[in-house]
Amino acid sequence: MNKNYWNDEYWKNALEEHKGEKLDFIDDIWLLKYEDILKKVNIGKALDLGCGLGQYTKFLIDYGFSTISADISNDILEKVKLNNPNTEIINLDMSKKLPFPDNSFDLVFANLSIHYFDTETTEKLLIEIRRILKNDGYFIGSVNSSKTYEFIKDVAKMIEPNYYLEDNKRYVRLWDKEQFDYFFKDFKIDILEEIETSRWNKVKIMWEFIVHK
Repeated sequence: MNKNYWNDEYWKNALEEHKGEKLDFIDDIWLLKYEDILKKVNIGKALDLGCGLGQYTKFLIDYGFSTISADISNDILEKVKLNNPNTEIINLDMSKKLPFPDNSFDLVFANLSIHYFDTETTEKLLIEIRRILKNDGYFIGSVNSSKTYEFIKDVAKMIEPNYYLEDNKRYVRLWDKEQFDYFFKDFKIDILEEIETSRWNKVKIMWEFIVHK
């Protein structure tokens, strides 16, 4: 992943552009829709993978989890720690081997953070996430839908099927049902739902998923 892009462009520009606004997605804790399944997760150790601004870190801490907040951006991790002093923060590049022992977490959560990789890297990442989950641990998250292509088609260059370079700046994978069948074949799927929401005051179409080991 391009660490400089996430530090110096994405978060810096996005937060400056929306300075003073109440960000539309901060209070959109969609996990609450699936609380009946969340109650099945052992309230132990959770990893917020690609934590961004840390709104889900806060949710997980309030829910009772001991959390680690991981992101590639040191700048954003400082904000997460400031707002959530009880979390542990770690700078992490998901395209590399995850720096945790086997069977470490009861829950891995990844909100719009695992859809930036080519097929080979995505496969390795899913294997790593499964490795660090405890037996019957849960992986919960969201990814961009393939329907998002309509919003980026004028600035997207296909690198491989379902995987694009957007604006010559960042890579993005757009997911459809077939990709879940392929990449999540070693998980048991509890929830897979395609939804429309808002992020940065723009329409966003994404998949929400809950799977377990």
